Amino acid sequence: MSNPPFGTPRPRLRPRAGGTLTWLEDAGCRGLDTELFFPAGPRGPGRRQADEAKAVCRACAVRRQCGSWALATAQEYGIWGGMDEEERVMAHRRGRLSTRDSGTAREKGTDAQ
Repeated sequence: MSNPPFGTPRPRLRPRAGGTLTWLEDAGCRGLDTELFFPAGPRGPGRRQADEAKAVCRACAVRRQCGSWALATAQEYGIWGGMDEEERVMAHRRGRLSTRDSGTAREKGTDAQ
């Protein structure tokens, strides 16, 4: 395995005794080279690499748990749960927006009673 370039983030994922991250045992990426999931960039070879990583994610039994974990821990880099960095930002914004919208709808509903 080659040394990653200086400054390249590498997540440390270790299942804990309390059951945290036990979904990793069933991950479709288990045993694959992690570099596949950290493309060099959004274009050219990096885009092809991201597409290949996302194909692994599409067939993964724990895709949802992986994506949720990445959002909950604010992973900035890589492909997690089939989402790249921009897709996670958008998913996070949609989540915040839907929470705000449901709160607004509840407030409107209580005013009408």
